[in-house]
Amino acid sequence: MNTKYCPHISRFYHPAIVLALALSGGMAFAAATATDTASNYGSSWSTSPPNSGSGFGSWTVIVNNNDGPPYVGTYIAQSSSYGDTINDAGGNAWATYANSGNGSGSISISRAFTAGPSTSASLYNQTFSYDLSSGGVGPGQGLLSTEIGNAFSLQYVGTGNVDSLTLNTPTSSLNTGVGYGALNSGLAVSLAVSGALNSPSEDYTLTISPFSGGSPLYQTSGTFDSSSYNTSSFTFLDSDTTGNAYFNELNITAEAVPEPSTFVLIGAGVAGLWGLRRRTA
Repeated sequence: MNTKYCPHISRFYHPAIVLALALSGGMAFAAATATDTASNYGSSWSTSPPNSGSGFGSWTVIVNNNDGPPYVGTYIAQSSSYGDTINDAGGNAWATYANSGNGSGSISISRAFTAGPSTSASLYNQTFSYDLSSGGVGPGQGLLSTEIGNAFSLQYVGTGNVDSLTLNTPTSSLNTGVGYGALNSGLAVSLAVSGALNSPSEDYTLTISPFSGGSPLYQTSGTFDSSSYNTSSFTFLDSDTTGNAYFNELNITAEAVPEPSTFVLIGAGVAGLWGLRRRTA
């Protein structure tokens, strides 16, 4: 006589299910997650800043024409001083001035990303975000630029006739339609990268939103060759502008994108569970 036994699933855990569940909460990413904000630096910040925050590499600051009465330099902007509009929760922002007026004053500030478990420092299934504003870029002179690795740059050119930030990608130059008024009020910028790492067609989405909140002012998606172009650093450039420039809140966050192998394991686990139930029926 065969006795039919229907056990509660919660009492049995097939090895494939255990392994799938253990990995299903994980995800693949390249650069280490990271965060830093101006308020981590107190009230002063020089051209040789400490490396505060977490997850980022060292700062690199390159200054040109800072040998006269203060033409080029850095400081911590506090309480919306000098037109700053992107203060963090501590009331601060990183600030630069490069207003020599003769076309040769500039400051470049870079922060390297660090490698995650994949041993790559480029973004992968991750979002890098930062805040940006300006107290004056032109007219007739100046360049304010931010770069993510050598793959993407966002620039406002004071010498141009078009009042718009320009997005440069490995394959195109795009007019975002985001003008100086929005830049002066403060912007939140994010770049999300996903897809196969070191691929000729890795996916990206770049979004520009008001710092104060609300709907995006600009968003575009596409692919880029991540085997030839990297997203492993952040660079801020202030060159011969008429007003001070500001940036803040550097963050690398992971997106909840499971690895393809996770789906395979989950499928194997379901199949194993089905087989287990048939054997015990």
